[in-house]
Amino acid sequence: MLPRLQAMLETDMLPHALLLEGASQAVRRDAAVEVARALLCGREAEDDETSMFGGASLFGETEPTPDDQKAGYLCENCSHCMKSAGGVHPDMQVIEGGASARSFHIDAIRALRQDAFVLPNEANVKVYVLHNAQSMTAEAQNALLKLLEEPPDYVCLILTAPARKMLLQTVISRVAAFSLGEAVEEALDPEREALLNNQASEIARALLQAKNPYAMLEATAPLEGDRDFVRELLPCLRRTLHEMLLKDTRLAPRVLALIDHLRELEFALERNANLNLLITRLAAL
Repeated sequence: MLPRLQAMLETDMLPHALLLEGASQAVRRDAAVEVARALLCGREAEDDETSMFGGASLFGETEPTPDDQKAGYLCENCSHCMKSAGGVHPDMQVIEGGASARSFHIDAIRALRQDAFVLPNEANVKVYVLHNAQSMTAEAQNALLKLLEEPPDYVCLILTAPARKMLLQTVISRVAAFSLGEAVEEALDPEREALLNNQASEIARALLQAKNPYAMLEATAPLEGDRDFVRELLPCLRRTLHEMLLKDTRLAPRVLALIDHLRELEFALERNANLNLLITRLAAL
């Protein structure tokens, strides 16, 4: 476990919302589940009822043994540990989005919000792991904000994502981020990747057809109302323009200017700019 995260667990200073970023999907998920299980562990619950998350041994005053450190402060003997190990603890939920964007829908967040305001069943804490949080739709992320801002005292939210920049800035500002190391690039869904590449190629060609503005309007029309797709498309569009530049250096002045404008649009999108205005700016480049 990360030293900084481990220290927060030991001193009962863990925030109510955290983000584990970097490494691979499997490593992020395992780390999030380990933290969730540590919060539920009830080894010293009878001796210390006052800690925010139930007085497990990781919040006690006794010094942990080397075996405790290796086990992430899990006793593996209490009923909480046994149930969380089997994935059947009623106060621990692992909610997973797919690897592709928009596979983590708002309905899952609405159900989470409703459940979060129900008191824990057995432990003194309810823990929700939101794995692949980067695949949440913008609507789902916005729906999560209220819970991130004012969670019940007994709730802890653990998000995972390859990088914090893949989430809305409004979400990033409300979680404590912990890096698990350099992100391991993982393949996109083949159909999604093909769709992005085709759309990027169409828009790139339209951008370079200065004498045909209608081609650009037609190329950008499918983007309206789909913020998540636009977020993925803009970096793909920059790469497509780079590839065009390598094939024909005569395009350099126009392509380099377009790439700079696209970076500005990406920044504006992350700052929650109006999507329709942003698409209009794209069409006018």
